[in-house]
Amino acid sequence: MSTIYRKYRPQIFSDVTGQDHITKTITNEIATGKIAHAYLFSGPRGIGKTTLARLLAKSINCINRKEGEFEPCNECISCTEITAGRSIDVMEIDAASNTGVDNVRENIIENAQFKPTKSRYKVFIIDEVHMLSTSAFNALLKTLEEPPLHVIFILATTEPHKLPATIISRCQRFNFKKVGYDQMMERLMRICKEEETKVDKKVLERVINKSDGCMRDAESLLGQILSINLKNIGPEEAEMILPTSNVQTVIDFIEQIIGNKTAEAINLVAQLVSDGVNLEQFAYDVIEILRVIMILQSDSNAKNLVTDYSEANLKMIKKLSGQITPGNLIKIIESLMARRREIRISPIPQLPLELFIVNFTTNAGGITCHPELVSGSVAVSQKDREILKQVQDDTIQDIKPAHNIAQTIKEKISDFTHKQPVKSTLEDVKNKWEEIIQKISVENHSLTFILRMCNLEAVDENGLHVTVPYSFHKDKIDEHKAKKIIEKSLADALDERIFLHCGLCASAAQPADDENLNELAANFGGEVVN
Repeated sequence: MSTIYRKYRPQIFSDVTGQDHITKTITNEIATGKIAHAYLFSGPRGIGKTTLARLLAKSINCINRKEGEFEPCNECISCTEITAGRSIDVMEIDAASNTGVDNVRENIIENAQFKPTKSRYKVFIIDEVHMLSTSAFNALLKTLEEPPLHVIFILATTEPHKLPATIISRCQRFNFKKVGYDQMMERLMRICKEEETKVDKKVLERVINKSDGCMRDAESLLGQILSINLKNIGPEEAEMILPTSNVQTVIDFIEQIIGNKTAEAINLVAQLVSDGVNLEQFAYDVIEILRVIMILQSDSNAKNLVTDYSEANLKMIKKLSGQITPGNLIKIIESLMARRREIRISPIPQLPLELFIVNFTTNAGGITCHPELVSGSVAVSQKDREILKQVQDDTIQDIKPAHNIAQTIKEKISDFTHKQPVKSTLEDVKNKWEEIIQKISVENHSLTFILRMCNLEAVDENGLHVTVPYSFHKDKIDEHKAKKIIEKSLADALDERIFLHCGLCASAAQPADDENLNELAANFGGEVVN
């Protein structure tokens, strides 16, 4: 038995699904005899580019087609040979396998000089034409620009942006679109009727959603379902072929995330794992609907946005768009995209999704926009804000999902405002300074040269005070990451936390020690210019 998508490949223009904007133009050209010498068919895979190219070749070479008509008869010797792929005047070339200039010269340029053997036109269908090399395009260009009257080129590609502008400008271009939900459903139901098999509409909906607007994928999936060889096929029978995840499951998951229903969302993921659903694909499906929600929030009347959702599903998606703010929606999409990449490498496949759920249903990820902070119910002074900024990275890492964010911030501020008296003396720091520098060099080699130029001024209740000769040295030490490394090394060497305060020395305008400055410049790949 032939595969469904081959068995039901359109043999006349009226059978082509979802490309009316193209078939209407081409059939008018055929009927009026105004055939272009070169066509460019571009668009996603599996939506009819090659099929329409063959129909065009068949129609213009049909012996029985009368003037003013456009449909091929499918009975004459020319039609039957083209349908069977035996016509010596219609050549299909896979550019992915014939990328070089020599192949273009032998298969196309030289061949184009000879008149067709049996047909009216010699037709070259070049599939995946974007794969041709630059030299091959250059060789093809002259023939494409001024082809013999008996030659027609049909170029097909999924990536038109890779074609040279000189090639595109010499073709009549047609952009193919993904097939819409209603059109795809109508065609699948017609195939089921021809196959004398009743397939539940829910199964067909899942086929459509899984195929992402690709008619060939939809027909291929349907063929697998029909191979079960039952007269009535429902969701249960189709489960062995189709993933159990469907649009309704995805919508339920998004509702649970928006509604902060942690347990329900985790249980849903557990059920998906139990059913053998591909979690990476499920995450992709969720992202796809979240994207639709985002666009609907920007324009509720967005046209041609959704092509493969039923009216009922689209209604639920529109309802969800009013239940989440744009800011939170963006955070969820960005987080889920990151978590999806982790699924494949995670030791527990569902763990990234579970982390995503806990993060967004317990407010663990909402520290920057928590309602208590926005409303001002947490009193934070300007000094406290500066301290909070310094320890923000540590704070975020310490937060537990169920922990109150405002309380966490208060605890961190308390840690930094109630400092313990410093026991170490300036002499203690000087004795340990070289050891501290050596330790720092492991994590940040460039800091060591600046620290060797520091003057250790004093140690008091606020910490260690140092001065440096240049302002760019001070800026480097005051960087949060650099200061954190230095303070950690101080704590390790002196067994207590000591805060670092850096200033400019009184002689900051004077040149620094030549030896140290030359060493510093060399380590940064430069030199001192007098």
